[in-house]
Amino acid sequence: QSGTWGITTNNNLGNLVEQAITGVQTISMANATYTLTSYDGAVDEARNAVLVISGTNGAPQNLVAPAVEKVYIVNNLSGNTVSIKTSSGNAIAITNNTITQVYCDGTNFYSVAPSLNSVTGNFAATGSITAGTSLNSGTSVNAGTSVTGANGSFSGSVTASSFVGLGTIVQTKYSLYTSNYSVYYPGYWGTIPHSVTITPSSASSKILVMSCGGNNFNNFDSTTNQGLSIARNGSNLSGDSNKGLQNYFTGGYASPGIPGNWANSMTILDSPATTSTLTYQILGGGNFNYGNTMATPLVAIEILQNAS
Repeated sequence: QSGTWGITTNNNLGNLVEQAITGVQTISMANATYTLTSYDGAVDEARNAVLVISGTNGAPQNLVAPAVEKVYIVNNLSGNTVSIKTSSGNAIAITNNTITQVYCDGTNFYSVAPSLNSVTGNFAATGSITAGTSLNSGTSVNAGTSVTGANGSFSGSVTASSFVGLGTIVQTKYSLYTSNYSVYYPGYWGTIPHSVTITPSSASSKILVMSCGGNNFNNFDSTTNQGLSIARNGSNLSGDSNKGLQNYFTGGYASPGIPGNWANSMTILDSPATTSTLTYQILGGGNFNYGNTMATPLVAIEILQNAS
């Protein structure tokens, strides 16, 4: 190259090396495999440091690069996953709207992005973190706003030793009793055919159970077990097994034999510590008619609690 080597050197330094270090190349894909141009001694697509993938891909496609040692930063804006690979080596899949760094060892491509499975310190993101299945943490998961699943509702699982934030209502079950049921359980608790079932999504959830309505009380036969209560799977949740959650014998009505119409209101926050299906049922004690004066609702609300 006597007399011409300077032109070659200028091209190598001013074009080819510069392109490899700082070059940004836009690749327009058209729903098909795209092979990067690769020339000897001339500018091409494969030599660039950054590849911006545009176009419209209706399905995942391959981007084929030369089988040479090379580092790329790839920005996928094609609308679908693009896998960068050599003609015969393994590929690295780059999801849509993702920027990642990859390298080729002359045969296969590898991802330079750190694996979330190997993060040992704190991991922070100013945007969103999307998990295809579960998001697991050894200590805590902290969200500035919310943890949201598909279609705006949470599904899957968040596994952590604690949840930081307020309790969240997960689900509500509702039952309305409009019939008239005559109760005669003198001195003991008996079931009333009014119940609601709920299956907690977490064993740490609490269940808020509420009922209100009106009843007509006839002559009572005993001074104990008179009124209404709520049972979970047959177990009375009353702290006082004689009086229940709603006791109608209070104040001046402490002896049996006094009829009347009474309104009732019962609320209890239950901690079942299970994910099995629960049945909350009304219990009655005494001699009265249930649900005859107004429709009686029974509500069970699951509240996902802060774990401790």
